[in-house]
Amino acid sequence: MRSLFLFYKQIHSFNIPFSLAIAALAYSQGGSFDIYFFLTVLTLGYMLSLYFFEVWYSNQYFFYYNLGLGKVKLFSFCFGINAVIALLYFLLF
Repeated sequence: MRSLFLFYKQIHSFNIPFSLAIAALAYSQGGSFDIYFFLTVLTLGYMLSLYFFEVWYSNQYFFYYNLGLGKVKLFSFCFGINAVIALLYFLLF
């Protein structure tokens, strides 16, 4: 479980700043900051962060594979956590 959260943290080291920048840009144009932030975290920012992780740290997949974690499991875990956080936020606010 710790290795899944390690991957989650590594992926979001790019995703969160990128999503904040997109949300700030949308807010400056009159859009809703929170909607654009969570949509970017779930879609474009997530895909870009996976792409950059693949380009820059592709050798680290061997570490996760040796722990029994394939790419699909890593990707689905990160997306699932993001989806739950976004869903909880939209249900509460």
